[in-house]
Amino acid sequence: MAEESVPAQSQADGSEHEETEAQVFEPSKEILALSQKGGLSMVLQTVVATMFAWLIVILPTVFILLFVYISWLRIPLAVYAGYCYLDPSIEDGVGRRTEWVRRLGVWKYVNAYFPVRLVVDQRLDPSLSYVFGVSPHGILCFSGQVVIGSQQSGLDESFEGITIHPIVLHHALKLPIFHEYGLALGSLSSSRESIRRCLAHGNGDSVAIVVGGAKESLHTNRGNRKLVLQNRKGFVREAIIAGAPLVPTFIFGENDIYAQLEHPLLRKVQLWLQSRMMFALPLFYGRFGIVPRRTPLTAVFGRPVAVEKNLTPSHDEINQTHARYLNEL
Repeated sequence: MAEESVPAQSQADGSEHEETEAQVFEPSKEILALSQKGGLSMVLQTVVATMFAWLIVILPTVFILLFVYISWLRIPLAVYAGYCYLDPSIEDGVGRRTEWVRRLGVWKYVNAYFPVRLVVDQRLDPSLSYVFGVSPHGILCFSGQVVIGSQQSGLDESFEGITIHPIVLHHALKLPIFHEYGLALGSLSSSRESIRRCLAHGNGDSVAIVVGGAKESLHTNRGNRKLVLQNRKGFVREAIIAGAPLVPTFIFGENDIYAQLEHPLLRKVQLWLQSRMMFALPLFYGRFGIVPRRTPLTAVFGRPVAVEKNLTPSHDEINQTHARYLNEL
């Protein structure tokens, strides 16, 4: 990143200069034991992890097949699709997080395939709301599901009293059936209104925003840690408006799950499409094509960057806070 950090004083809460020993939360013994098993257990982990990787495709496809091939379901399915499109839970800043879904037994197979290690630089105050800036995006953004969505990752215990809502593209949350899954994990729409309503609650209600977005996914490859952050400042503006500290978050291993085909001509076409359609089309592959690589994930949560609440932040204030965030990241 070419942008230099701008020094600024921190408030007492979330001081960048407070020396605290990082806390490390290893995967549970059950998850570690399961991840080392072979045979049928390994096959089951692979199948479940692959299905979870492709749920955003599988679930709407199931809906379409039911609509096409079961005629008596068409009217109720059409009504249900309308409900998904109009459901206020997408935008209300609360969502519909469903704990029994987050602790389903099937998650242990996903977390055994992607064992999650958490590193927390500083414990957070559960009376505040936070904006977690998550990097990198990766291909399919596994961190939203495996680290934040599942109770098996241990994140709830690491940030006791804090509810982290993954921020998802508005239209993705309207996809039939995936709509229910996304909301059950606590997801909210990426609209400004949804984010502001959530942060206005305080009392630990927080959002996790994958800052680099679609453009960053084009840089996904094993060993590559290139991020798209220099001109991504909307999340900083929202944090200042809400007075919510920014928590730099990096998921090591996210970019190792899939590899991507790279060619100068292909990249030009991808960037052209991304600039017009607002989402990227990376050509990627894993084991046997679509199977994600078995990869441990280490989620590092940096020290929070304190901000002063300001409903009308200036460009200079946003730029200075953004520079502090980059420095901490």
